[in-house]
Amino acid sequence: MAFCWMLPQGDLQRITEQARAAEGYGFDSVLLINANEYMDPWLAAAYLAERTRKLRFLIAQNTSYILPTAAAKALSTLNLLTGGRADINVVTGSSAIEMGRMTKALSHEQRYERTKEFVELFHRLQAGGTVHFKGSWFEVNQGELYPKPPARGSVFISGSSPEAMRIAAASGHHYLTYGHDYPVVSKRLETFRGYIPKASLHRPKCGIMIDIIARETTESAWAAAERFLGGASALEKRTNRLFRNNCDAAGIQSYKAHYADPMAKVSEHLWAGLVQLNTSNGFSIVGSYEEVRQSIRKFQQLGVDYFILSGLAGPDEQLRIGEYILPYVRGNGEPARLSPAVKEATTHGNGH
Repeated sequence: MAFCWMLPQGDLQRITEQARAAEGYGFDSVLLINANEYMDPWLAAAYLAERTRKLRFLIAQNTSYILPTAAAKALSTLNLLTGGRADINVVTGSSAIEMGRMTKALSHEQRYERTKEFVELFHRLQAGGTVHFKGSWFEVNQGELYPKPPARGSVFISGSSPEAMRIAAASGHHYLTYGHDYPVVSKRLETFRGYIPKASLHRPKCGIMIDIIARETTESAWAAAERFLGGASALEKRTNRLFRNNCDAAGIQSYKAHYADPMAKVSEHLWAGLVQLNTSNGFSIVGSYEEVRQSIRKFQQLGVDYFILSGLAGPDEQLRIGEYILPYVRGNGEPARLSPAVKEATTHGNGH
């Protein structure tokens, strides 16, 4: 399994502290989101690379916001600057309102047509040589990528719709979907694998984005989830509901059944209360440290080998996950040891 930490929205000091802590705790990478409320992920990753040693950077990129030629050049440049530590997460977008703040909003079908061409042209540029490409959305004549990538980086493709799965099956190194109940995730991964030709040597790995609320006991974890939900204002919840109701993404649409009872346990250690508070992933693993470890292993048994983790319930979640979850699911059972300087900076930044 590989583990990626989702960097939060916030100022430069906060994301720097969390990136350095992620490396110290043994996360393989950090995710930099491509959204209006976040910093530019390419520039932020270049900054953070100077302050870390081996941490990888998964750069989310909405295909409606940038040309594939510019994205290929940015990834190639970042890999040159970082010694090959950058990957790209291709996202197609879910909300016409959100995308309309940055560019012309397209229909679901149009967005995925654009994404399909985006990924195809991106790969051809990364492969090197002179590129000629003419599609419905992009056209390149005698295109050539510079700088030449020392390492191409992996292409992650996100989405829960058949269109996203087809593109990921044909062109992705990893397929990503939002967290959900075990049967739903199992069915999605089964459906995705069905799009991979049986004779193909190309076998993308599968990953999910999921939140974690872990405590020493089951009771304290669920109490933390309840406080988290109760701490949000009615306006925040209504705004989030409005956003979700105007999304046509399959993954977000699948959360509608969980709007009515926000504190209901979907499965023994899975909670969908996050749909009330977050505009993307709507599920958290909630439980004692051992219960959270067991839940991660259960997802692994379903075929998940890449986890994008978040800890939205509070400032100490990264510390708990880093010290009490990751070392044990990785198999060594030894808590990660941050250097005193990193730990002091992280805990100070988290409000201790």
